[in-house]
Amino acid sequence: MVGTWINVGAVLLGGGIGLLGARVIPESFVRFAPTAVGLLTLILGVRLALEAQDLLVLLLALLIGGGLGTWARLEDRLAGVGEAIERRFPRLGGKTGLVPGFLTASLLFCIGPMAVLGSIRDGIYGDWQILGLKSVMDGVSSIAFAAALGPGVLLAILPLLVYQGGITLAAHFAVGSLPADWAASAPLVALDAVGGALLIALSIKLLGLRDLKTGNLLPALALAPLLAFLRGLIA
Repeated sequence: MVGTWINVGAVLLGGGIGLLGARVIPESFVRFAPTAVGLLTLILGVRLALEAQDLLVLLLALLIGGGLGTWARLEDRLAGVGEAIERRFPRLGGKTGLVPGFLTASLLFCIGPMAVLGSIRDGIYGDWQILGLKSVMDGVSSIAFAAALGPGVLLAILPLLVYQGGITLAAHFAVGSLPADWAASAPLVALDAVGGALLIALSIKLLGLRDLKTGNLLPALALAPLLAFLRGLIA
């Protein structure tokens, strides 16, 4: 759970800065931070995607998973939750108490492919790079959110710890049921490849090029290992 603890620390640090002195942080830095993170996310996504051993599995996972996500309107539903919160608490720039900051920050920090994929990789491989990138993003966001919404943003570390930590621990204990060569198994390689594709899509959004509705692709993460397993049975 190293990645999750780093993420929690980043939120606390960013939130603390936002509460104590956001005005001294140059606005240009806050605007540029997503671009820098986007470039690093792109590099990491390409590296993972290049591990794909079966392009057909990768394509089917993205097509079917993306189709299911689009049909279920996952991206719109996630955005709708945030919009509902904004309508319920319209005074985002004022003193709204703990609830708005807590709910808004919890959604931002817990929902998305980086939280899921990063937690899985942290649990299986002990690789916290994705969560490390996410921590930078969350830390910068915490500065702005804490300045606008108050100390409730800091409480978002609780669902963050439960959500990401739970996924990480589940993935870690699942490793015990895998064969000795689990790290190179086709299902896990497929999971990494699809995760890389999702990170590439997310980086395109972070760089301001296009919104590829990454949330709609989340089902592909679950489908990739299954399709790779089925592919192995018929190969």
